Amino acid sequence: MTTKVLHLLGSLRPSGMERMLVTAADHFRAADVTNIIVGQGKEHSFEHELRKVGHDVHVVEPIGLSLTNAKTFRKLVRGLGVDVVHIHTEANYLRTVLAARWALGRRGTIVRTIHSVFDAKGMWWASRFVQAAIADRFVAAVVAPSTDVSRNERRFWRRPVVIFNWVDDAIFSISSRRATRGTAHDSTPTALIVGNCSGIKQHERALIALANAGHRLIHLGDERDAGASELSLLGGLQERGFLVERGVARPHEALARADYFMLPSRHEGMSVALAEAIVAGVPALVNDVQGLQWAKGVAGVTMVSDEQEAWLQAVLHWQPPMSDSELLPPDLSAVRGAREYVEVYSRTAKVDRTRHFFSIGG
Repeated sequence: MTTKVLHLLGSLRPSGMERMLVTAADHFRAADVTNIIVGQGKEHSFEHELRKVGHDVHVVEPIGLSLTNAKTFRKLVRGLGVDVVHIHTEANYLRTVLAARWALGRRGTIVRTIHSVFDAKGMWWASRFVQAAIADRFVAAVVAPSTDVSRNERRFWRRPVVIFNWVDDAIFSISSRRATRGTAHDSTPTALIVGNCSGIKQHERALIALANAGHRLIHLGDERDAGASELSLLGGLQERGFLVERGVARPHEALARADYFMLPSRHEGMSVALAEAIVAGVPALVNDVQGLQWAKGVAGVTMVSDEQEAWLQAVLHWQPPMSDSELLPPDLSAVRGAREYVEVYSRTAKVDRTRHFFSIGG
């Protein structure tokens, strides 16, 4: 029997979960799970890629912002016969959960994945705590994509199931390509940054280090949220002939070509880009901050202090660490990730949620 899972996201952009829903599409279908993708808001640059792999994609206004939006979402859920609403967004969490519960009526369950480490303090901490305390009563399972996220959510009395993010099956063949690649024409190393630009990503830290070291760069990501400083640094590298490639693109060829990978983010949940670098065998320089520490000790990963000088030194000495005690990474395959989510959907489908008063009218 087919299980219909509606994934509720924000803007559909080429970031972690959207990319994973593409790479695991066949594995979900093999498990008789139909994924319905619902984006909220106006910007959906990745919508076409989701449709190309066979997902049913819809766009709505944010369902937690008004009763009208919630009613529109309810009509969509009822019309599609959804079994599970899988919430991937953080904003308006309580109202989104209540809208989803109302939409499902007397059938179906809610699953929530928390995709980042939220370093909440003060009123933000209190707001998250209260929303979790109320909304989680209507949620059958809370999932974290890394041990770092799970550990952080314990501050809110949550005990999430850990399901690590995954990478495209094709990434697994890149390490063998790298082992047989020829020698570069010169000795100038090429770094790789993969990720949409934002203040949280702190790309400037890596760009300053690269400019000072005189290394080349492949920069793959959406630049719409890049700050003036980041754009200026990218422009300077381009003028000097050090910016090899720039823009939104699949990282496969770049992973085969790059000498090392950089991830200077202030925090993450479980970076798919880092997982790709690890699987592809690309030496990685990673900020030593909460949300990235799951990779500490993994073969090829160098943790770097969150300071500009530390990043410059790391770039100048980018060779991967050599140690007999390096850890093997977790299973980062798409088939494993899809299987673990299917198990959650199957298990939570057995939970009786009909007693919730928000089921009235179902």
